[in-house]
Amino acid sequence: MKLIAYSKALYSTWMYYAPDRILFDCGEGVSIFLENRVFAIKHVFLSHGHADHISGLMGLINIRNNAMGDQEKELRVHYPAGSHFVSELIHYFARTNRRLQYHLEWIPLQPGDRVNLLPGRMPRYIEAFATVHSRGEPSLGYNVAEVRRRLKPHYRGLSQDEILDLVRAGRRDEISEEYVQYLFSYGGDSVPLNPALVQGTEVLCHEATFLAEEDRKEYKHATLWEAIEVARKAEVQKELIAFHISSRYRGELAAVEREIAQKKLPFSVRLIPPDEVVTLE
Repeated sequence: MKLIAYSKALYSTWMYYAPDRILFDCGEGVSIFLENRVFAIKHVFLSHGHADHISGLMGLINIRNNAMGDQEKELRVHYPAGSHFVSELIHYFARTNRRLQYHLEWIPLQPGDRVNLLPGRMPRYIEAFATVHSRGEPSLGYNVAEVRRRLKPHYRGLSQDEILDLVRAGRRDEISEEYVQYLFSYGGDSVPLNPALVQGTEVLCHEATFLAEEDRKEYKHATLWEAIEVARKAEVQKELIAFHISSRYRGELAAVEREIAQKKLPFSVRLIPPDEVVTLE
């Protein structure tokens, strides 16, 4: 997995998920940092319509139309259905971008909706889920899901040769079952996520605006410790990426990372510092 991410609470948040050429949220400055990678983006998934998550759309859409890249690749922008802010933006683009050289599609999503990404033996899709952020503004999180196969419990004690014999005998469907693995989960701005919605994900991106509960004046964001608890309950397999951290904590992050390391969690924790573009491999 390759992820390029930037998140500074109140100012701008975006994450480019390279395996499926997806941009999660589209805050200010995204095109400056991604440069020619903007031509690779196939889908944009917006968590909600606040300015720090959508203000980079104008640059992204116009650069793909005017710069020296592939100007014919279509672009699909997915957003929470009923978002007033995104609807107003769509109307603005319709009035001011009448000569686009590529197909631009705006797609409203509801919790539970799926968007297919990759067909084949192990198909992948995006699954939208409900989050809670601010009153009157619908918000969504997104799981990158992959359909896989595994042996049914009854057959898991067989040797490799015995399994191959059964497959050659045409009994593959009898001995195996499909299951869904979440590869990457993005929560956007939100209070602590429902762990059941991201259960078993390999990588969880959870906002962590506050390091201290007493700094939170309104219940519409999460603390770092709440994000860690969500990851624990969701049994995150590999990594928790904590983002949307308030700039007030710049000088405290190193000490916080040491404190987290002492907890010996079953997953790693990566903090996205304000003002830094971070690349994760």
